[in-house]
Amino acid sequence: MILDEKKINRREALSTAAKVATGVIVAGVVGGVAGYYAGSSAVPPVTEKTVVTTKTVTEATTVTATVGAPAKKEIIVRAVFQTPVSEPWDGAIHTAILAVKDEFEAKGIKVDYQFVDRKIDPKEYELALEDAAKVADIVFLDAFLKEDIARRVAKRYPKVAFAAGSEYLPTSPNFAVFDNWLHQPAFLAGIISGKITKTNKIGVVAAMEINEVNRIVNGYILGAKTINPNVKAKVVYLLGNIPPGESPWYHPATAKRLAKTLIDLGADVIFAERVGAEEAAREAYTGGKEVWAIGNMADQYERAPEVTITSLVWDMRPTVRVSFERVLAGTWTADNLGTYSWMCFGGSYLADFHHFGKPSPPLTFEILNLVKEWEKKIMEGETWIPIVETPPISDF
Repeated sequence: MILDEKKINRREALSTAAKVATGVIVAGVVGGVAGYYAGSSAVPPVTEKTVVTTKTVTEATTVTATVGAPAKKEIIVRAVFQTPVSEPWDGAIHTAILAVKDEFEAKGIKVDYQFVDRKIDPKEYELALEDAAKVADIVFLDAFLKEDIARRVAKRYPKVAFAAGSEYLPTSPNFAVFDNWLHQPAFLAGIISGKITKTNKIGVVAAMEINEVNRIVNGYILGAKTINPNVKAKVVYLLGNIPPGESPWYHPATAKRLAKTLIDLGADVIFAERVGAEEAAREAYTGGKEVWAIGNMADQYERAPEVTITSLVWDMRPTVRVSFERVLAGTWTADNLGTYSWMCFGGSYLADFHHFGKPSPPLTFEILNLVKEWEKKIMEGETWIPIVETPPISDF
């Protein structure tokens, strides 16, 4: 079965690829735990000479591919999303494709981009992928919880490039994978939360206990506890709390309700891993409580400007750029593209602090400088953050 085959050593393979892509790893200790990986701060060029590809499910190797001027002057791009593009995860991919489309068209390359969203039903999802693959040079998709379907369709169209958001490894010859590797900016957001909490209780509203969620939440909690050992955290999930048939990735009303419960339990900083939780923080704030929010995937400031200190930003532009370039040059492979979402490649970072960055309460110059110091350590490879994908521990 495809899914079982792909579960083996996904993180190990990505870690190997990351070492190749970014160079030296320097080990450090963060709160008693071996910390971050980071390397060069350079954003990957549009034209690259070294490509990391996965030969087997357990080994990532480096091959050299010379990419010159694109052989093609037109690329047909399709995307199939399970959630609406207003949901931040799929929205990050969609927004990046639009931005890179403009970049390439400014260079004289025609980009035909169309997408469909809200394809949560398995049959509709498979049909949408089929329709996309019939016309596209490359199909972007989120394969979470539908891995078998996505890989089955890709196998039927071996000459079409598939770039899939996935927690598993690539499948030869055409099924490449990526993911939102936000553990580093999550750690920085945790540092902020650990400094601004007055109750020493932070709350997290997340989608479900799955690798890509766990590593973000664990990074966030680690950052908070590193800077403030007295911090306690509690994590709640949409999955198991949403109405039957609804998506655990996007249900703002449930996220808000769960965040309100955390606030009632004493949490005064809410990490809105799922959109909607920030609304509860804003309502508490307008009701006289000092409750703050951290957004996720994109800058969520406009959703609750009174309380949203910053957000973890997943910038898919580096991933989309290299995907377009490889398809145009005819060098597409079943690669692990996850490394392009690391901070060192410009694929993730903290959003602007907006009016809080003046600074204004609860931020201070001390906190802002502390965040800059840790960001520098990450970007220059002085420390390494663990990628912990086991379920996070709640301790209040």
